[in-house]
Amino acid sequence: MLQHFIFSETSPAAPGTSVSSQAVQSSASYLPAGVVGPLDDGGSVDILAQLVGATGGTLDVYMQSSSDNGQTWQDRVHFAQLAAGAAAISYGVTLTAFGQPTSAAPVQIGTGTTPMLSAGTYLQGIGFDRMRLVLVAGTGTTAGAAVKIQLTVQRPRI
Repeated sequence: MLQHFIFSETSPAAPGTSVSSQAVQSSASYLPAGVVGPLDDGGSVDILAQLVGATGGTLDVYMQSSSDNGQTWQDRVHFAQLAAGAAAISYGVTLTAFGQPTSAAPVQIGTGTTPMLSAGTYLQGIGFDRMRLVLVAGTGTTAGAAVKIQLTVQRPRI
């Protein structure tokens, strides 16, 4: 069975960091706005991001996951940094428990509202129950930009 979720956010209109706060389409009613879930029974999460650069400054879009009911958030995906006024672009990534790539060294991640995962990087694995966005607008940002991210969860156990 597949289930679809959609984040529709606007990035910060001034330099700074914000977390997703708008209701996520199809997310469980018990979760706060800006948080998607439940995701803990999925075999994979397919992510399609449609992003546009903010006005005047760079924009970094992170997806964070939580495996402890939202008490702790950790970086999972960091899309490529968008330059000021960058044209619309789409990115896709699939997080899965199957066919994990190997790495020679651990990858540095951030937590909470201090993301640190390198741009254009993601972490495999699906040991989490919910996700959210962290949006970081760079110096000089004067207007936010549309951020739309669709998640499709493959639920093999249902």
